[in-house]
Amino acid sequence: MARRVNSYVCIGMAIATTFFSAIAYTAAVNANEKIGNVRTLPSLQTRARPPLQPDTLHIGMLETQFLKYAQDNNWAAIATIHRDEYTVHKLQPGGEGLYALPDRKLVYVRGFTANIYFEHDRLVGIRLTPDNRDRPLTASELLTLVRAWFPDDVLSVLYQVAPSDPRKSIVETLIGTIPKAFEQDLGKVSLPFCRAIVFPSPVPVNTLSTCNPNT
Repeated sequence: MARRVNSYVCIGMAIATTFFSAIAYTAAVNANEKIGNVRTLPSLQTRARPPLQPDTLHIGMLETQFLKYAQDNNWAAIATIHRDEYTVHKLQPGGEGLYALPDRKLVYVRGFTANIYFEHDRLVGIRLTPDNRDRPLTASELLTLVRAWFPDDVLSVLYQVAPSDPRKSIVETLIGTIPKAFEQDLGKVSLPFCRAIVFPSPVPVNTLSTCNPNT
């Protein structure tokens, strides 16, 4: 009888050992599968952002959101001025490449320094002036940049072009609005302003573009 009990005990222990070995093997396989899985990033494709494009901007975005964009794209800080509820950051862009829909036309964020205006910590406008270390934007490149930067906004763009410049290089630009506290920053060069209204795609970027000496 004792031998039979011992046999049952041995059989039970063997079954238990096999059962736990199977659990351990399954867990090890699952762990290896998790470690060995090829991780894929979620698709960045949206209506307004082609794959692998950096985050884009929008009027009204928080100051912290914009500064995160600037940090992620290696913008360099030059100066910051506070006046009551208004703030302006003067920055040197990092040269990131952006695509303007619908044709995914590539434009690089370079050739200028940028004054970024905030009211109550919300983005209201951007003023661009040429950077002598790089070739300035043309009117076409500027409007393409605005479309790529702000893919979902309808924006007013004021810009100056020297009449004698065959390349039509931009002298100064205001995207959006400039707070009254900083209005004296605008129009340092005595040239007429052109105005363009840039709509989201698929409307052409040069829609409603006019040059008016009295603007």
